[in-house]
Amino acid sequence: MSELELIASGAGWCHGIGWAGAGGASERTAFALPGDRPVWGRNRPLKMEHLRLEFSFDLKKRQVKGLATLTFSPRATSVREAVLDAFDLDVTAVLDEAGKPLKFTPGDRTLQVDLGRARKPGQSTTVTVAYTATPRRGLYFNAPDEGYPGRPVQIWTQGQAEDSAYYFPCFDFPGEKCTSEMLITVPASWTAVSNGYLDSTTEDRRRKTKTFHWKQDIPHPAYLITLCAGEFDEVATEGGGVPVQYYGQPGSAEDLERAFGRTPEMVAFFQDKIGVAYPWAKYATVAIHDFIFGGMENTSATTMTDTLLHDERAHADFVETADSITAHELAHQWFGDLLTCREWSHGWLNESFATYFDCLFVEHHRGHDAFRYAVTQNAGIYLEEDSGDYRRPLVQNVYTEPIDIFDRHLYERGSVVLDMLRTRLGDELWWKAINHYVTKHRESEVLTPDLQRAIEEATGHNLDGFFAQWVWKGGHPEFKASSSWDAERKQATVTLEQTQQPDDHLTSIYEVPIEIGFWVNGRLDRRTVEVRDGHETFVFTFPSEPEFISIDPASKVLKTLDYAPGEKALKANLADNPEAVGRIDAARALAKVGSSGAIAALRTALLDPREVDFVRAEIATALGGVKSEAARDALVAATKERDARTRRAAASALGNFRDAEAARALMVLLQGGRGGEGDRSYYVQAAAASALGKTLQPAVIEVLMSVLGRPSHNDAIAAGALMGLGATRDSAALPALLEHTQWGVHQNARRNAVVALGALYRWLEAPDRTRIRERIEELLDDPWLRVQLSAVAALQTIAEPASIGALNSTAGRALDGRLRRLSKVAVRRIGAAAKKPEELNALKKQVEDLQQSNQKLEDRLRALEEASKGGGRRR
Repeated sequence: MSELELIASGAGWCHGIGWAGAGGASERTAFALPGDRPVWGRNRPLKMEHLRLEFSFDLKKRQVKGLATLTFSPRATSVREAVLDAFDLDVTAVLDEAGKPLKFTPGDRTLQVDLGRARKPGQSTTVTVAYTATPRRGLYFNAPDEGYPGRPVQIWTQGQAEDSAYYFPCFDFPGEKCTSEMLITVPASWTAVSNGYLDSTTEDRRRKTKTFHWKQDIPHPAYLITLCAGEFDEVATEGGGVPVQYYGQPGSAEDLERAFGRTPEMVAFFQDKIGVAYPWAKYATVAIHDFIFGGMENTSATTMTDTLLHDERAHADFVETADSITAHELAHQWFGDLLTCREWSHGWLNESFATYFDCLFVEHHRGHDAFRYAVTQNAGIYLEEDSGDYRRPLVQNVYTEPIDIFDRHLYERGSVVLDMLRTRLGDELWWKAINHYVTKHRESEVLTPDLQRAIEEATGHNLDGFFAQWVWKGGHPEFKASSSWDAERKQATVTLEQTQQPDDHLTSIYEVPIEIGFWVNGRLDRRTVEVRDGHETFVFTFPSEPEFISIDPASKVLKTLDYAPGEKALKANLADNPEAVGRIDAARALAKVGSSGAIAALRTALLDPREVDFVRAEIATALGGVKSEAARDALVAATKERDARTRRAAASALGNFRDAEAARALMVLLQGGRGGEGDRSYYVQAAAASALGKTLQPAVIEVLMSVLGRPSHNDAIAAGALMGLGATRDSAALPALLEHTQWGVHQNARRNAVVALGALYRWLEAPDRTRIRERIEELLDDPWLRVQLSAVAALQTIAEPASIGALNSTAGRALDGRLRRLSKVAVRRIGAAAKKPEELNALKKQVEDLQQSNQKLEDRLRALEEASKGGGRRR
């Protein structure tokens, strides 16, 4: 399962896997919330063998009529009663193998069936449950309404984590697997897609219906059972000998190809590297409207959000996002589907693997530098959650419900841990271990010790220490480094100190190999050292002084690093480091130096077309933190570069400059070009609009209002303009923001309007503040889940104790686990904020203003110093 964030922020719109805490950065708190408890594996007296589901639907009533036939056998002792998971099912009858009625008792979350007589261990037993349901979870109906008359009519399901029991009785537990089949009766013009292979299609011309009969012959858990039905375009192809299909609403065939077209290459790559053939009968991807996640890896038939579909103009900006989710969900067909975590507390065995294999496809398709950057981005996403929200181990069994742990630790941290494991083993042993793990445990359930044992069996390596510090504990090393050169002895000394505070449960003093690179005689001399203690000093001999030292140049260790070698070394590092992520580290450090020479070096690299696009984008982001005129001018120049990623990042960074020059450059991106239609990239315009509001210049609101109706992919430009309006600190922006929260506005624009209201709140007077808070509280009950989540984030940003009641109410009644947990987190954050001095916000503003003024004074002082030394003109 993956998530797709479509809120305009940073250097563009971000694709993230999993979900992060609402609101901005804050102090680390405990992961566990009040009411969380240890969750252990369930007792499983019965073994599921087969599940047959027959469905028909009443579209107007949003109702399903179901017939579920379950075949199971007692595991160890004789049983007379079967207790099935079932939520809100109106059961009309339960029958045994002979068609005789059985007594049953519906519970709040279960269906208890009296089997009539004791069944012996291993004795197969079949019961058939007839029922109707109007599901609140698990199965969903899309249909047009007054606000969205163009919404397609569709039926779709989402079982993870434990929602399948809302539309059929089952044993809804990840480790319980069985074969399945599904018969789906839908209107004759529809297509219905489910797991496995299509056994038959029959048509009832009198009723104008079709029945699709799908069969899945390999056991899989209930949460991976899927159904997607509607009028679809189909694109059929193949990859690695596997039939591959994409489905989307009529007229979407070209967009389906653009979004998912690399799937065949991914299938061939994964089965070749894993050494285990793709196991299922087909691989289908179904793009569904209003899907509540980014993607879901149902066996052989992934469901995707249709926001991934895009036109040709959006392709250059969006293809990496689409590829990433596609690779992630496909990798799950092995990791999560063929092998499934027995308990959700070990869910990293599903999600961390899928996240890392996404990176591995980047390595295959785009090369080493892009791969190392992808891994480093994952590390950064985790580090943000670790520093601003909480720290926890990868295996976490204290929670309220499973979705609580689907976070940045489960996805990104685990993926980086797997990358470190690959580095430790080397490629040959890594792939040997992966093959052994998948082969040994295919079609079965796994726990973390199963992974460790399989790797040890395949490689001969003892991994007790590795798993102890990286899996069973949380955290990472926090290095402070220094270096020196002894010219007489021709020796370089590097000192590494771990500054984190160890404890018994979460954080260690880490034992980890780390590479140190020395640029000597035009090449990077790489030396690997073993860090074992909290303070280590390493000495190296070279024929001449290294021009720069790069600690962990390829960023292969999950860590933070505080290292300031000086401007000269950093400039050499930026110019010559063969590792792209090493150059990014140098750029960030140079931006902190902030001197005229440092900015000049950053400008040169930023505008160098030979540099890879993501490095240039990171340089632009770094320059945005400098806030000097020279940095601003470099960014203005970068808005004219051919590469869209560079232009997008430069536009975002210009939002840090409150002056007319920055605003003019951003307005050109929005209003320049042929016909005044702005930059050719939707997402550059989105970034420019979001940044423009931050400049606080005259006429900004007028410009942003003028682009709100401009058509774009996923309404990206309007979404960026709404974020910009929220940054203006001006009450004149309020009517447009409130208007764009209304039902009928594009959902991504609505989300951004809600977030923007939260940002605008603190700059307004009491009556307007009340309007904002009350409107956002109303949106906690919005029909669209993503708007509800945005409302929670906005209320946490506002941090008004008056909202605690509304948030507590949401936490108590919400059906979605993400909404419940984030509401609880927001209450905790608001309570903590209320204890801080009220002057804090005013002090933040004063510091912000002083930083801006101070930077301008420093610019002038540098100019005077250069002039007094006979320096050249300032560019």
